[in-house]
Amino acid sequence: MTRYHTPRQSASLALACTLLAAATTLPAAAQAAVPGTPSTPAAAGPAGAGEPCPTLTRFRPQRFGDATDLDNVHQPLRPGTDITLQAVANSGNELLPHVVVLTATDLIKKIDGVWTRVLWQRDWREGEAFASALIFQAQDDDGNIWQLGEYPEPVEDELPPGAPGAWIAGVAGARAGVVVPGDPDRDEPPYLRAEAPGIGLLGCAFVVDTADEVCAPAICYDDALVIEEFSPLLAPPVRRAYVPGIGLVAAAQANSDGETLYLSGRRNLTTAERLTSAWEAVQLEERAYAASDVYVDTPPMRLHAEDAAAEAVRQLLGQRLRH
Repeated sequence: MTRYHTPRQSASLALACTLLAAATTLPAAAQAAVPGTPSTPAAAGPAGAGEPCPTLTRFRPQRFGDATDLDNVHQPLRPGTDITLQAVANSGNELLPHVVVLTATDLIKKIDGVWTRVLWQRDWREGEAFASALIFQAQDDDGNIWQLGEYPEPVEDELPPGAPGAWIAGVAGARAGVVVPGDPDRDEPPYLRAEAPGIGLLGCAFVVDTADEVCAPAICYDDALVIEEFSPLLAPPVRRAYVPGIGLVAAAQANSDGETLYLSGRRNLTTAERLTSAWEAVQLEERAYAASDVYVDTPPMRLHAEDAAAEAVRQLLGQRLRH
């Protein structure tokens, strides 16, 4: 039977093929660790004896001098930046479109001795929000962007019991890992993306290559940095493409029921929108303190004013919190 695809479906399938075929060869260490192939975790690299993916570089809080300024060329996220990603999940031959919106707020939070930028992420289906999350990232002095925790929450009438997906670096054995390297090197062995034993999270990543071209609907990008994320716990690998000066433009999951995402919008928020984002993130944190055992002992977020708009947000947010 011939199956016809809608333009969005065809574009998504083409995007997945572009990303998954971006490299013809993988680093020897990566070949040994990618799910679906024979794997010996200790072979991930000389520093990882008994460890499937060691940290790209040693995590040292004193090496995060200007940690909340996320200006890595492959993933710039200045406060007030709003990114929209169109996503299509394939589940049992059924397309499940949704929209992911990520906002770099004016809030910062100290985690494991490092000040992090608070990112607020929402997932929308059929025009309604069904999930929200706080994501904590920081940039070290070498330009590496690290993730130090996450608090995800489904949008429901009641709090999610125990917030099972939450993790915070330095709590319950969780460790921070690198999202995007400051100096990407294809010859590096796989490195730690994130680890949280309490929730069964172990993510690794490696640089695949700089692709000649990565295409999403209606646009193609040159010089994309392609990073593959995988788990020794056998989760399907995901390839993400980052473009200099823009950031994440596409992602594809390597399995039949996988998901593809592509960048559909990037803009700077107005002062009013930045205030709304900060306010919603503060409300989400209040629920995190009530729902999550790993979150409860973390210090509260602060609003860090880096420009005139952020200072206006700080004053307006202060007025709201006093009422």
